[in-house]
Parts: sequence; C-alpha cells; structure tokens
Amino acid sequence: ASAALCGTQCDKGLLIQRLLCRWWYAMTWPDPATLPVRPPKRFDALDGFTGVYVCTEGDKVGQIRDLRDKTTCPSFQIFVRKDAEELRQLLLKALEEQRAQLVAKEGSGTPTEKEIDQLVKWAKKVNTTKADKDAVKVLKASGLSIP
Repeated sequence: ASAALCGTQCDKGLLIQRLLCRWWYAMTWPDPATLPVRPPKRFDALDGFTGVYVCTEGDKVGQIRDLRDKTTCPSFQIFVRKDAEELRQLLLKALEEQRAQLVAKEGSGTPTEKEIDQLVKWAKKVNTTKADKDAVKVLKASGLSIP
C-alpha cells in the first residue's frame, strides 16, 4: 500500500510522507504514561529510544526489550488509517513547531524556513475529502485497500 500511495502524486500519500519526516514535532510517542516507571529488572534504558531496554546482566545480556505501544507508533500503517484532514492537522502542527525550533536556533529567513513555509501553503490547500477518495482509487487500482 505504501508504494501505491507514495509512488503517485496522491495528496494523502504526500501528507503521510511529509508527516513521517517530522512526526516528533506534532506528537509524543511513546506515551510516557504507558511505560514502566523503572526499567525491567536487569535491563537499562536504551538512550534515544524511550521505552526500549537492553539487558545488562545475566544470560540474556544484549537482549532488547521494546515496551512501546506499536498500535500507536508513527508509521505508514498507522497514518494510512487516519483521514486526510487529521493528517493535514498533524502535518501543519509539525511544520509550525519545526519552524519555531528552526527560527529559535538559526534565526528567520533561512532556506529551510522557506521550504517549510511552502509546505504549509501546500498543506492548507489540500482538499482532504478529495485526497481520501483519491487514495481509495489509487489503492483499488493496485488491488489494495486500506487495512
């Protein structure tokens, strides 16, 4: 399904692609409330991967334990099930936060800020009802459907 949607100029596919590049500006994953307060016994937290632990004692040293909720992870499979309007709102939120952090670090007027502004303009113009319908057509033409 990802190749069918992302290999075309389907707006829903583009919304998904552009959100996958910056989802962390719009959402927190994993949800800290779903994770243990302390790592499992004999495991240490894996830096940079909240909710992932590595065994540091015993016969299973090096074993990885991933306790993140995969049903909510930012992935193509999860995003394709969302309607285009929700995807657009998430993308706009991500772009605004990305711009804010960029300007705070590098000042305004950078080429990257201009690219972000172009993406914001594009996202605001997307006809989300049409994007959803087109996505169904593209997938159907490929013999696929949204799971």
